[in-house]
Amino acid sequence: MIARAASALLALSALVAGAWAPRPVRPRPAAVRAAADTFPHARHERLFTTCAACHAGIATGDTADVWPSPELCAGCHNGDLARAVSWSRPAPRATNLTFDHVPHVAMFEAMDSGGPNCQKCHASADSQPFMAVGRANPERCVGCHGQGAPSHLAQESCQPCHATLHDATGVGVAAIRGFPKPPSHDSSWILSHRTAATGPTCAVCHAQQLCTWCHVNARSVQAIRDLPPDDREAEVVRSLTLTYPRPPSHAAADWTRRHGVVARAGVAECANCHAQQSCVGCHRVQERVPAIAALPRRTAGGAFGVDLAGLKPADHLPDQLLHHREMAAGGTASCATCHRPSYCTTCHAAAKAPSFHGANFVMRHATQAYAAEAECASCHQTQVFCHDCHQTLGRSNRTAPVSAGYHDKQPGWLFGHGGVARRAIETCASCHAQDFCLRCHSATSGQHVNPHGAGFNPSVAGKNKATCLICHTTGIPSQ
Repeated sequence: MIARAASALLALSALVAGAWAPRPVRPRPAAVRAAADTFPHARHERLFTTCAACHAGIATGDTADVWPSPELCAGCHNGDLARAVSWSRPAPRATNLTFDHVPHVAMFEAMDSGGPNCQKCHASADSQPFMAVGRANPERCVGCHGQGAPSHLAQESCQPCHATLHDATGVGVAAIRGFPKPPSHDSSWILSHRTAATGPTCAVCHAQQLCTWCHVNARSVQAIRDLPPDDREAEVVRSLTLTYPRPPSHAAADWTRRHGVVARAGVAECANCHAQQSCVGCHRVQERVPAIAALPRRTAGGAFGVDLAGLKPADHLPDQLLHHREMAAGGTASCATCHRPSYCTTCHAAAKAPSFHGANFVMRHATQAYAAEAECASCHQTQVFCHDCHQTLGRSNRTAPVSAGYHDKQPGWLFGHGGVARRAIETCASCHAQDFCLRCHSATSGQHVNPHGAGFNPSVAGKNKATCLICHTTGIPSQ
């Protein structure tokens, strides 16, 4: 953690230098930028013997005298002695630095006993000519204040040199987006950042909204609750794309089977990324699984969490519903990993789940039942379920073959039913069994009525004998 904090301090201290500093909230005029950022110090070396000649307020803390006045510059640049220039003091840069020159000037003065030495911080390198200066070098700051520095001035965090984002009210959204990423924030940082998130360093760049954007359990994590909220951070977060990293444990081949053991031991870690809704895609009934009930639920404005609702095992192909019986026949232990009996009964309690067959199935079920396209007995007891329904609807009459109860009480139905039976006998099979027809159409008993009608050719040559066997179960007569 110390190494990471030092790396963060190095990067964040770089805000002192122009390349690392947040840009001003309001752009400065070009002339002012040129004077402030590219002033030719070396050309003025012979004119000024000390930095305080122009920057007197640095040593005293008088902000009005930090920059030279326009009148001082005009003393030479009046158009006669030197080219006239337009100069005005620049506005303060928007930054989260809390640097104070006064104690540093006093310290260097006591060390050297030769007056302020601005080159200690502002020289591009050691042994540079006087006024070979620029913006402060952050590496020099960390040399004294970074963790591990051989000095009693070493800091444990980025504070107090940097104010928290919440307190740096002058820094705009664009500047926050441009904050440098410390070297510690590499590709593995998300999975390991918790160990460094217990100190005040995070608050230098981050506010509460960045954490609540990912953490489903943000309300119960003290380190997140300690971070102050900030509307600027909320705006930054809205432009980001969230991708949850996959922990190494989740890459194991047996993780799907083993994750329940981990969850039952405690869901505090799981709750960082998972809401209850993440689990119910497989487990369906969250209140029956204590580990799921212990997870937080998604809330409006909170983190969505990992979405597992669309994930299925690799062997659950699109036609799994039609072939799952073979897998379940080998034992329900594997099925029970994700499914409870109540899940199965949503389909297999068919009387209560007609949607399994699709719309208007009742109107067309006779054809499928007759053709055996589906094994009705997988769900239905034909002698109970089918008969009860048909009897309730008045479509079953086992008492007399001449009854016209169902057939709309049509006069003469008995004499015209042969044509209907020949066109679609499967519709008759909804109510009638084979022995029902043989009460009249048997050649050995009953009424001996020939179902084939006059002129029927009894030859079966070239015909599908299976059709004949529907009635002639003991063999096909030749005449």
